[in-house]
Amino acid sequence: MSLKKSRNRSFNPFNLSFLDIMSCGLGAVILIFLILKHGDSLPSDHELLINNDIENIKQSIEKSLNKVEAKNAAIKEIEAKISSKNTKIKNIKTEIDAQQKLKDSILQENKDIQQAYQTIEESMPDIIEISSDGERQYLTGLKIEGKRIVYLFDSSASMLDENIQKIVRLSFLEDEKKKQAEKWIRAKKTLQWLVARLPTKSKFTILSYNTEVKSHTDGSWVKVENQESVSSVLKSALEVLPEDGTNFEKALLAAKAMRPPPDAVYIITDGLPTIGEPLGKFSISFETRNCLNSKGRISPDCRHTLFQKAKEEYFKDKKIKTSIILLPLQGDRGAASDYWNLALQSGGTTISPSKDWP
Repeated sequence: MSLKKSRNRSFNPFNLSFLDIMSCGLGAVILIFLILKHGDSLPSDHELLINNDIENIKQSIEKSLNKVEAKNAAIKEIEAKISSKNTKIKNIKTEIDAQQKLKDSILQENKDIQQAYQTIEESMPDIIEISSDGERQYLTGLKIEGKRIVYLFDSSASMLDENIQKIVRLSFLEDEKKKQAEKWIRAKKTLQWLVARLPTKSKFTILSYNTEVKSHTDGSWVKVENQESVSSVLKSALEVLPEDGTNFEKALLAAKAMRPPPDAVYIITDGLPTIGEPLGKFSISFETRNCLNSKGRISPDCRHTLFQKAKEEYFKDKKIKTSIILLPLQGDRGAASDYWNLALQSGGTTISPSKDWP
Protein backbone atom coordinates (compact mmCIF):
# COMPACT_ATOMS: atom_id res chain seq x y z
CA MET A 1 0.00 0.00 0.00
CA SER A 2 2.68 2.29 0.94
CA LEU A 3 4.79 1.24 -2.03
CA LYS A 4 1.95 1.83 -4.42
CA LYS A 5 1.40 5.34 -3.12
CA SER A 6 4.97 6.25 -3.38
CA ARG A 7 5.13 4.94 -6.93
CA ASN A 8 2.07 7.00 -7.91
CA ARG A 9 3.63 10.15 -6.40
CA SER A 10 6.86 9.96 -8.47
CA PHE A 11 7.85 13.31 -10.23
CA ASN A 12 9.11 13.71 -13.90
CA PRO A 13 10.63 17.12 -14.35
CA PHE A 14 11.04 16.91 -18.17
CA ASN A 15 7.36 16.45 -18.81
CA LEU A 16 6.42 19.55 -16.77
CA SER A 17 9.08 21.82 -18.17
CA PHE A 18 8.35 21.09 -21.79
CA LEU A 19 4.63 21.76 -21.42
CA ASP A 20 5.32 24.95 -19.52
CA ILE A 21 7.78 26.14 -22.12
CA MET A 22 5.45 25.30 -24.97
CA SER A 23 2.60 27.07 -23.27
CA CYS A 24 4.69 30.12 -22.58
CA GLY A 25 6.01 30.21 -26.13
CA LEU A 26 2.59 29.83 -27.64
CA GLY A 27 1.26 32.57 -25.40
CA ALA A 28 4.13 34.84 -26.35
CA VAL A 29 3.52 34.24 -30.09
CA ILE A 30 -0.17 34.94 -29.69
CA LEU A 31 0.62 38.15 -27.70
CA ILE A 32 3.08 39.38 -30.31
CA PHE A 33 0.64 38.61 -33.08
CA LEU A 34 -2.10 40.49 -31.33
CA ILE A 35 0.19 43.45 -30.66
CA LEU A 36 1.38 43.64 -34.27
CA LYS A 37 -2.05 43.32 -35.79
CA HIS A 38 -3.45 45.95 -33.40
CA GLY A 39 -0.60 48.36 -34.26
CA ASP A 40 -1.33 48.10 -38.00
CA SER A 41 -5.04 48.66 -37.74
CA LEU A 42 -5.12 51.12 -34.89
CA PRO A 43 -2.21 53.64 -35.15
CA SER A 44 -1.30 55.55 -32.05
CA ASP A 45 -2.19 59.26 -31.50
CA HIS A 46 1.46 60.27 -31.80
CA GLU A 47 1.74 58.61 -35.20
CA LEU A 48 -1.38 60.44 -36.39
CA LEU A 49 0.14 63.77 -35.34
CA ILE A 50 3.36 63.00 -37.17
CA ASN A 51 1.47 62.02 -40.32
CA ASN A 52 -0.54 65.25 -40.15
CA ASP A 53 2.66 67.30 -39.77
CA ILE A 54 4.17 65.50 -42.73
CA GLU A 55 1.12 66.26 -44.88
CA ASN A 56 1.13 69.89 -43.80
CA ILE A 57 4.81 70.22 -44.61
CA LYS A 58 4.29 68.61 -48.01
CA GLN A 59 1.46 71.05 -48.78
CA SER A 60 3.57 73.98 -47.57
CA ILE A 61 6.49 72.86 -49.72
CA GLU A 62 4.18 72.53 -52.73
CA LYS A 63 2.76 76.03 -52.14
CA SER A 64 6.28 77.46 -51.77
CA LEU A 65 7.38 75.76 -54.97
CA ASN A 66 4.36 77.24 -56.77
CA LYS A 67 5.21 80.70 -55.40
CA VAL A 68 8.84 80.28 -56.45
CA GLU A 69 7.74 79.27 -59.94
CA ALA A 70 5.39 82.30 -60.10
CA LYS A 71 8.19 84.61 -58.90
CA ASN A 72 10.60 83.13 -61.43
CA ALA A 73 8.04 83.66 -64.17
CA ALA A 74 7.51 87.29 -63.03
CA ILE A 75 11.28 87.83 -62.91
CA LYS A 76 11.65 86.48 -66.42
CA GLU A 77 8.85 88.78 -67.61
CA ILE A 78 10.50 91.80 -65.93
CA GLU A 79 13.86 90.82 -67.38
CA ALA A 80 12.26 90.63 -70.82
CA LYS A 81 10.74 94.11 -70.34
CA ILE A 82 14.09 95.49 -69.13
CA SER A 83 15.81 93.98 -72.13
CA SER A 84 13.18 95.54 -74.41
CA LYS A 85 13.57 98.93 -72.72
CA ASN A 86 17.36 98.71 -72.99
CA THR A 87 17.02 97.94 -76.67
CA LYS A 88 14.72 100.95 -77.12
CA ILE A 89 17.11 103.18 -75.13
CA LYS A 90 19.99 101.99 -77.25
CA ASN A 91 18.01 102.71 -80.42
CA ILE A 92 17.05 106.17 -79.10
CA LYS A 93 20.67 106.96 -78.23
CA THR A 94 21.69 105.85 -81.70
CA GLU A 95 18.99 108.09 -83.19
CA ILE A 96 20.06 111.01 -80.98
CA ASP A 97 23.67 110.57 -82.05
CA ALA A 98 22.57 110.47 -85.67
CA GLN A 99 20.41 113.60 -85.24
CA GLN A 100 23.25 115.40 -83.45
CA LYS A 101 25.63 114.55 -86.26
CA LEU A 102 23.04 115.76 -88.76
CA LYS A 103 22.55 118.97 -86.75
CA ASP A 104 26.30 119.57 -86.56
CA SER A 105 26.54 118.92 -90.29
CA ILE A 106 23.71 121.38 -91.02
CA LEU A 107 25.22 124.03 -88.73
CA GLN A 108 28.59 123.64 -90.37
CA GLU A 109 26.97 123.77 -93.80
CA ASN A 110 25.08 126.93 -92.83
CA LYS A 111 28.28 128.44 -91.49
CA ASP A 112 30.08 127.62 -94.72
CA ILE A 113 27.19 129.09 -96.73
CA GLN A 114 27.20 132.27 -94.65
CA GLN A 115 30.94 132.64 -95.05
CA ALA A 116 30.64 132.04 -98.78
CA TYR A 117 27.74 134.50 -99.00
CA GLN A 118 29.70 137.10 -97.03
CA THR A 119 32.70 136.60 -99.31
CA ILE A 120 30.49 136.97 -102.39
CA GLU A 121 28.74 140.00 -100.92
CA GLU A 122 32.02 141.69 -100.07
CA SER A 123 33.39 140.98 -103.52
CA MET A 124 30.27 142.29 -105.28
CA PRO A 125 30.36 145.79 -106.72
CA ASP A 126 28.45 148.57 -104.95
CA ILE A 127 24.77 149.05 -105.81
CA ILE A 128 25.63 152.56 -107.02
CA GLU A 129 28.98 153.34 -108.58
CA ILE A 130 30.71 156.31 -106.96
CA SER A 131 33.56 158.01 -108.73
CA SER A 132 36.32 159.37 -106.50
CA ASP A 133 40.05 159.86 -106.38
CA GLY A 134 41.85 156.80 -105.07
CA GLU A 135 40.25 154.17 -102.86
CA ARG A 136 37.13 155.04 -100.90
CA GLN A 137 37.59 155.10 -97.11
CA TYR A 138 35.20 152.96 -95.08
CA LEU A 139 33.69 153.74 -91.70
CA THR A 140 34.96 151.52 -88.90
CA GLY A 141 32.14 149.90 -86.90
CA LEU A 142 29.32 150.88 -89.28
CA LYS A 143 27.78 148.09 -91.33
CA ILE A 144 24.66 148.55 -93.43
CA GLU A 145 22.33 145.68 -92.64
CA GLY A 146 18.62 144.97 -92.42
CA LYS A 147 15.70 143.76 -94.53
CA ARG A 148 13.91 147.13 -94.61
CA ILE A 149 16.19 150.14 -94.26
CA VAL A 150 15.24 153.81 -93.85
CA TYR A 151 17.73 156.60 -94.58
CA LEU A 152 16.85 159.87 -92.82
CA PHE A 153 18.66 162.68 -94.64
CA ASP A 154 18.81 166.00 -92.78
CA SER A 155 18.21 168.77 -95.34
CA SER A 156 17.91 171.70 -92.93
CA ALA A 157 19.86 174.94 -93.45
CA SER A 158 22.53 173.94 -90.90
CA MET A 159 23.81 171.31 -93.36
CA LEU A 160 25.35 174.17 -95.43
CA ASP A 161 28.28 174.77 -93.10
CA GLU A 162 29.75 174.21 -89.62
CA ASN A 163 29.75 177.90 -88.68
CA ILE A 164 26.47 179.60 -87.74
CA GLN A 165 27.39 182.92 -89.42
CA LYS A 166 28.31 181.17 -92.67
CA ILE A 167 25.08 179.17 -92.54
CA VAL A 168 23.08 182.39 -92.33
CA ARG A 169 25.03 183.97 -95.20
CA LEU A 170 24.79 180.87 -97.45
CA SER A 171 21.07 180.52 -96.82
CA PHE A 172 20.49 183.81 -98.69
CA LEU A 173 22.46 182.73 -101.77
CA GLU A 174 21.02 181.26 -104.94
CA ASP A 175 20.43 177.53 -105.22
CA GLU A 176 23.54 176.85 -107.30
CA LYS A 177 25.74 178.33 -104.55
CA LYS A 178 23.99 176.21 -101.95
CA LYS A 179 24.68 173.08 -103.99
CA GLN A 180 28.39 173.90 -103.93
CA ALA A 181 28.58 174.21 -100.14
CA GLU A 182 31.37 171.96 -98.90
CA LYS A 183 29.44 170.45 -95.98
CA TRP A 184 26.38 169.76 -98.17
CA ILE A 185 28.52 168.02 -100.78
CA ARG A 186 29.98 165.88 -98.02
CA ALA A 187 26.48 165.03 -96.71
CA LYS A 188 25.36 163.95 -100.19
CA LYS A 189 28.48 161.79 -100.64
CA THR A 190 27.71 160.18 -97.30
CA LEU A 191 24.21 159.32 -98.50
CA GLN A 192 25.65 157.91 -101.72
CA TRP A 193 28.06 155.76 -99.74
CA LEU A 194 25.27 154.40 -97.55
CA VAL A 195 23.06 153.57 -100.53
CA ALA A 196 25.98 151.90 -102.30
CA ARG A 197 26.41 149.52 -99.37
CA LEU A 198 22.79 148.32 -99.22
CA PRO A 199 22.40 144.52 -98.87
CA THR A 200 21.33 143.03 -102.20
CA LYS A 201 18.21 141.32 -100.79
CA SER A 202 16.94 144.32 -98.83
CA LYS A 203 14.38 147.07 -99.40
CA PHE A 204 14.91 150.74 -98.61
CA THR A 205 13.53 154.26 -98.66
CA ILE A 206 15.04 157.76 -98.31
CA LEU A 207 13.29 160.43 -96.25
CA SER A 208 14.78 163.93 -96.37
CA TYR A 209 13.65 166.25 -93.61
CA ASN A 210 13.80 169.85 -92.43
CA THR A 211 10.59 171.46 -91.19
CA GLU A 212 8.75 168.85 -93.27
CA VAL A 213 9.47 165.27 -94.34
CA LYS A 214 9.71 164.21 -97.97
CA SER A 215 9.63 160.57 -99.08
CA HIS A 216 11.64 159.91 -102.23
CA THR A 217 9.89 156.55 -102.73
CA ASP A 218 6.32 157.84 -102.35
CA GLY A 219 6.00 156.16 -98.94
CA SER A 220 6.74 152.65 -100.23
CA TRP A 221 9.66 150.25 -100.09
CA VAL A 222 12.01 149.90 -103.07
CA LYS A 223 13.84 146.64 -103.78
CA VAL A 224 17.59 147.03 -103.96
CA GLU A 225 17.67 144.43 -106.75
CA ASN A 226 16.05 147.03 -109.03
CA GLN A 227 19.10 149.20 -109.72
CA GLU A 228 17.17 151.56 -111.96
CA SER A 229 14.76 152.37 -109.12
CA VAL A 230 17.64 152.73 -106.66
CA SER A 231 19.36 155.24 -108.93
CA SER A 232 16.13 157.17 -109.40
CA VAL A 233 15.46 157.38 -105.65
CA LEU A 234 19.02 158.49 -104.90
CA LYS A 235 18.92 161.13 -107.64
CA SER A 236 15.72 162.54 -106.20
CA ALA A 237 17.24 162.78 -102.71
CA LEU A 238 20.45 164.44 -103.98
CA GLU A 239 18.45 167.18 -105.70
CA VAL A 240 17.10 168.45 -102.37
CA LEU A 241 18.45 171.80 -101.16
CA PRO A 242 19.21 172.52 -97.49
CA GLU A 243 16.85 175.09 -95.98
CA ASP A 244 14.64 175.90 -92.98
CA GLY A 245 14.79 174.35 -89.51
CA THR A 246 15.00 170.75 -88.24
CA ASN A 247 11.93 168.81 -87.14
CA PHE A 248 13.63 165.61 -86.02
CA GLU A 249 10.50 164.22 -84.34
CA LYS A 250 8.46 164.38 -87.54
CA ALA A 251 11.23 162.53 -89.40
CA LEU A 252 11.43 159.74 -86.80
CA LEU A 253 7.66 159.28 -86.75
CA ALA A 254 7.57 159.14 -90.57
CA ALA A 255 10.22 156.39 -90.53
CA LYS A 256 8.34 154.48 -87.84
CA ALA A 257 5.07 154.77 -89.80
CA MET A 258 6.42 152.81 -92.80
CA ARG A 259 4.51 149.56 -93.46
CA PRO A 260 5.77 146.99 -92.94
CA PRO A 261 7.90 148.72 -90.31
CA PRO A 262 11.66 149.13 -90.82
CA ASP A 263 14.21 147.07 -88.92
CA ALA A 264 17.06 149.57 -89.39
CA VAL A 265 17.28 153.36 -89.59
CA TYR A 266 20.37 155.35 -90.61
CA ILE A 267 20.43 159.11 -89.96
CA ILE A 268 22.67 161.68 -91.62
CA THR A 269 22.51 164.87 -89.56
CA ASP A 270 24.63 167.52 -87.86
CA GLY A 271 22.83 168.51 -84.69
CA LEU A 272 19.80 168.63 -82.44
CA PRO A 273 16.34 169.68 -83.68
CA THR A 274 15.03 173.25 -83.70
CA ILE A 275 11.35 172.44 -84.21
CA GLY A 276 9.06 169.90 -82.55
CA GLU A 277 5.62 168.44 -82.90
CA PRO A 278 2.74 169.58 -80.64
CA LEU A 279 3.20 168.89 -76.95
CA GLY A 280 0.71 166.05 -76.48
CA LYS A 281 1.39 164.08 -73.28
CA PHE A 282 5.10 164.89 -73.14
CA SER A 283 5.98 166.52 -69.81
CA ILE A 284 8.53 169.38 -69.76
CA SER A 285 9.58 171.94 -67.20
CA PHE A 286 8.09 175.43 -67.02
CA GLU A 287 11.33 177.03 -68.25
CA THR A 288 11.34 175.01 -71.49
CA ARG A 289 7.58 174.91 -72.08
CA ASN A 290 7.84 177.56 -74.78
CA CYS A 291 10.52 175.66 -76.76
CA LEU A 292 7.93 174.38 -79.22
CA ASN A 293 6.85 177.93 -80.04
CA SER A 294 10.29 179.54 -80.10
CA LYS A 295 11.22 181.68 -83.07
CA GLY A 296 14.65 182.67 -84.30
CA ARG A 297 17.64 181.43 -82.30
CA ILE A 298 16.84 178.50 -80.00
CA SER A 299 18.74 177.69 -76.81
CA PRO A 300 20.74 174.45 -76.33
CA ASP A 301 18.39 173.42 -73.50
CA CYS A 302 15.38 173.75 -75.78
CA ARG A 303 17.08 171.75 -78.52
CA HIS A 304 17.86 169.00 -76.00
CA THR A 305 14.21 169.06 -74.85
CA LEU A 306 12.95 168.73 -78.42
CA PHE A 307 15.34 165.84 -78.98
CA GLN A 308 14.18 164.02 -75.83
CA LYS A 309 10.55 164.48 -76.84
CA ALA A 310 11.29 163.09 -80.32
CA LYS A 311 13.17 160.11 -78.89
CA GLU A 312 10.40 159.28 -76.41
CA GLU A 313 7.78 159.23 -79.17
CA TYR A 314 10.09 157.21 -81.42
CA PHE A 315 10.78 154.55 -78.78
CA LYS A 316 7.11 153.90 -77.94
CA ASP A 317 5.94 150.30 -78.48
CA LYS A 318 9.08 148.98 -80.17
CA LYS A 319 12.66 150.16 -80.61
CA ILE A 320 14.18 150.15 -84.09
CA LYS A 321 17.93 149.75 -84.52
CA THR A 322 19.13 153.28 -85.30
CA SER A 323 22.59 154.45 -86.33
CA ILE A 324 23.74 158.03 -86.79
CA ILE A 325 26.43 159.68 -88.92
CA LEU A 326 26.94 163.01 -87.17
CA LEU A 327 28.53 165.82 -89.13
CA PRO A 328 30.09 168.78 -87.25
CA LEU A 329 28.20 171.90 -86.17
CA GLN A 330 29.63 174.63 -83.94
CA GLY A 331 27.80 175.49 -80.74
CA ASP A 332 25.69 172.31 -80.56
CA ARG A 333 27.52 170.87 -77.58
CA GLY A 334 24.87 168.30 -76.57
CA ALA A 335 24.38 166.68 -79.99
CA ALA A 336 27.11 164.04 -79.67
CA SER A 337 25.95 162.70 -76.30
CA ASP A 338 22.23 162.78 -77.20
CA TYR A 339 22.69 160.93 -80.49
CA TRP A 340 25.10 158.51 -78.86
CA ASN A 341 22.43 157.63 -76.27
CA LEU A 342 19.81 157.22 -78.99
CA ALA A 343 22.01 154.76 -80.89
CA LEU A 344 23.05 152.93 -77.73
CA GLN A 345 19.49 152.40 -76.50
CA SER A 346 18.37 151.08 -79.89
CA GLY A 347 21.39 148.84 -80.53
CA GLY A 348 22.87 151.05 -83.25
CA THR A 349 26.09 153.02 -83.78
CA THR A 350 27.07 156.69 -83.77
CA ILE A 351 29.90 157.82 -86.06
CA SER A 352 31.53 161.24 -86.40
CA PRO A 353 33.68 160.76 -89.53
CA SER A 354 36.77 162.74 -90.38
CA LYS A 355 36.57 165.64 -92.86
CA ASP A 356 38.26 163.68 -95.64
CA TRP A 357 35.53 160.99 -95.60
CA PRO A 358 34.05 159.72 -97.81
